[in-house]
Amino acid sequence: MSDFLLYASVVALFLVCILVVLVILMQRPSANAGMGAALGGGAAETVFGGESANVLTKMTTTLTVILFVLSFGLYLGFVAREKPSAKALDAKATAPVAAPASPAAVAPAVPVPTAAPTPAPAPAAAAPTPAPAPAVTTPVQPAAPAPAK
Repeated sequence: MSDFLLYASVVALFLVCILVVLVILMQRPSANAGMGAALGGGAAETVFGGESANVLTKMTTTLTVILFVLSFGLYLGFVAREKPSAKALDAKATAPVAAPASPAAVAPAVPVPTAAPTPAPAPAAAAPTPAPAPAVTTPVQPAAPAPAK
């Protein structure tokens, strides 16, 4: 129901805007100006009589007040219709704070090479032991180049 009232008020605001424009155009500061002169001269005086300036001024004031009241009411209506979203400060205040990790629990990202212990000298009578085979490493292939655009 509130959506219907909001959109009906938008239509009313549109009609009031058109009426304000027409009433302002009908006013004439001199004898040969205004929309009344364009419609055959003296159209406002024919409709409203000799006091057309007072009537048009009062209509302009009334329609302008209605325009502003409708605009402000629509603003309040559409703001109230929005769903409240979580604000950053509210989420920060309600979120549990994680304790910082201790430095001992954090593993290093890159393993640190350690110095290999030097082997003890072999006795002279023992046969020499063969050296360990070097580890086989595969070469890293470069990534494929991006296709030209």
